[in-house]
Amino acid sequence: MFAKPFAILVILGSLFGGFMMAGGELIALWHPAELVVILGLGLGTFLGATPVYVWKRTMVYTGRFFSGGRIKQRLYLETLDLLDDLSRLARSEGLLALENHIAEPDSSSIFAKYPTVLKHRDLRRFIIDNFNYLLLNPPQSLNFEEFLHDQIDDLIESMSEVPRATGKLTALMPGYGIIAAVMGVILTMNLLGGDMDVAKIGTSIGAALVGTLTGIFFAFAVFAPFTHSIEIMIRQDRALFEMTASFFVAFAHGVSPSMAMEVARQRVPPEFALPRND
Repeated sequence: MFAKPFAILVILGSLFGGFMMAGGELIALWHPAELVVILGLGLGTFLGATPVYVWKRTMVYTGRFFSGGRIKQRLYLETLDLLDDLSRLARSEGLLALENHIAEPDSSSIFAKYPTVLKHRDLRRFIIDNFNYLLLNPPQSLNFEEFLHDQIDDLIESMSEVPRATGKLTALMPGYGIIAAVMGVILTMNLLGGDMDVAKIGTSIGAALVGTLTGIFFAFAVFAPFTHSIEIMIRQDRALFEMTASFFVAFAHGVSPSMAMEVARQRVPPEFALPRND
């Protein structure tokens, strides 16, 4: 949780600290008009190039970025425990016993024990939809495993629109910085002629150069690491869904809940590995 704020402090400390060590004054870097131009162009481009659902997902990932991410070992553990409870109920009382639980998960006594899973809306829907699929008693000719992986691919493709968009912004921000710099140069040209104020011209040129600096800074110190962080989150989401899918495949083939749990547990990525006694 503290890693991201610490990283931000290191980045800002390096930028401003190095500038001050070289004898610069921080006020020389403060040009709100250029921030409006650069960030406004970036935001407008993002909004114009992406549909509304990408905006919403970006806000979700921004929250996850600062909170340290949503995927933790506890979520893997709760997911396995939820799948185990549901599969044991189905094994002892039949699949129809799951109907009320998957129809209204918010009021289910089983789902209520696993609030972390309930908060992960994509995962909750994935679990509910596929237990519902099994409730419909699909014919053996339908390839359930392929069906599960097609769902995962669709989910990941939708999630990946966010890093694609922010990655494009990374490439565009230096250009927006140049736009702000050119605007600054145009303003500087207006100061030439007559009784020129050399100090004022120097300040204006410096302000123009800050535009270029700002665009490059946001590209490589803000949007690039944010995009990479989202890509890691999506990889973790894929691992979570694939673990769940492996449980479903084992369960659909009639193996015991304990064996299905073991199959799924072995799909947990190394960074979230669960001890067997859990």
